[in-house]
Amino acid sequence: MPNRGNFIGSQDNLFVPDAPTIGTATAGDAQVSVAFTAPSDVGGDAVTLYGASAFLAGATVNYKVSVATGTLSTGGSGNVYFIDGIPTKQLTLIKGFTYVFDLSDSSNSGHPFAFKDSGGSSYTSGVTTSGTAGNASATVTLVLATDASEPSSYYCTSHGNGMGNTISLIAPSASTDPLGAAQAGTTGSSSPITVTGLTNGTSYIAQVWAINDYGNGPLSAATSSFSPAAPRGIHGGGYSGSYTNVVQYITITSTGDATDFGDLTVARLLGAGAASSTRGVFTGGHNDSVSGTIIDYITISSTGNATDFGDPANDRQSGHGAFNNDTRAVIAGGHGSATNALEYITIASTGNGTNFGNLSGQLTQNTAFSSTTRGIIAAGRHGGNRVDIIEYVTTASTGNVTDFGNLSTAKDQCALSSSNSTIGVIAGGEPASSARVDDIEQITIASTGNATDFGNLLAAGKEGSGGNCSNSTRGILWGNNTGSRSNVIEYVTFGTASNSTDFGDLLAATDRGYSLSNTNGGIA
Repeated sequence: MPNRGNFIGSQDNLFVPDAPTIGTATAGDAQVSVAFTAPSDVGGDAVTLYGASAFLAGATVNYKVSVATGTLSTGGSGNVYFIDGIPTKQLTLIKGFTYVFDLSDSSNSGHPFAFKDSGGSSYTSGVTTSGTAGNASATVTLVLATDASEPSSYYCTSHGNGMGNTISLIAPSASTDPLGAAQAGTTGSSSPITVTGLTNGTSYIAQVWAINDYGNGPLSAATSSFSPAAPRGIHGGGYSGSYTNVVQYITITSTGDATDFGDLTVARLLGAGAASSTRGVFTGGHNDSVSGTIIDYITISSTGNATDFGDPANDRQSGHGAFNNDTRAVIAGGHGSATNALEYITIASTGNGTNFGNLSGQLTQNTAFSSTTRGIIAAGRHGGNRVDIIEYVTTASTGNVTDFGNLSTAKDQCALSSSNSTIGVIAGGEPASSARVDDIEQITIASTGNATDFGNLLAAGKEGSGGNCSNSTRGILWGNNTGSRSNVIEYVTFGTASNSTDFGDLLAATDRGYSLSNTNGGIA
């Protein structure tokens, strides 16, 4: 093999593997799953392991600048910049980071601080000067792009290069701890690798590298930035004596009462929810004056009011289901103009719905959930008749539904449907006028077939809000109607066929709301 001309530690990297090709970083609760493709050139021996590390992304570093007599970087003595007390410090800056140079010390007066590129010209990209050097609050801020190649030095615009020194730019890496903060990493035998021990709400990027008997190969390119988040369940809208616009949330892993999140753009009921790992969408719904041509969204990790997303392609007044993978949400059925229609939105990009395909017939008051690959639509009414059908689609590919199997009985208005990436549960509902059942049934999403018994709800009911509200172990039901509206939140444990368990309480007794989560079966 040709010598690549680089060194890792004290060893020529002639025989180490090339860098893997980085893929997607999927954030979870204090962790991230990092996907990658193995390098084609594995060096002088087979790859034995891969490493993956997550580290701070886009962090801000503050430098204190002063001026005093010292050795000029160009030779001789004179006034020089001291950065954090070090004269003419050679700077190593991390691409993608922001650097703030504090020039408020009075010694900086008359010494304007600036940057040059490798050709000796003034460098101003991403540079902002605030105030006058030597005065209170004076700063120069440098924002480095993730692919930055300049600046190459810092200097005084009045007294030349000697007051400053060189700047080296490096990509953030597992071996670079620029802020002195602990960074998490681990190894694995194949893609993806899950890095744990991260801080929820903090922005990171990740890189991977290949390892063989000759050592560590070079780091891959970085992933896009990501922020781990607690597994949050969100409930919006519904009816609590009047139409409500309230959005509330829970942390799925910790039982307890719901907390206020914000408000929908319009108070309404009988819509549906779906989500990516970062954004939740509330689709359709109605009140006495609003049709189902509404889609709202929220950022799940940040409390606040919902924002307009766009409009469904079809009027989705009420009684429809929705499911998702981490990229798109699919809306199925519902009262309105085209109740056999499936449509989708791309969750990260605001806009209107696009045609996906068709259900087997006109369907309302149905329920829906998903794994990472399949969306399931179950129960509801074809025309005026309750059905026991279960249908599915491949979420990433547009097209019509395929038959999956059957529920134990025909019913609509299910109190709960939920899933992790393997198991889906369907509970409660109305098999006949004014009747309610407490049955919980389950399916294995990857294998077509009829539903089987799972357990029972706390009480027979309908018109709850489940759907896309779950993590890998729990499915959440909000506000089951047991003859009157309820404030009870309950949950089931996937993989353990048993009855539901009390979780906590809604802010008020509510039914026919929407729900979603950032860890549902379509994402996990």
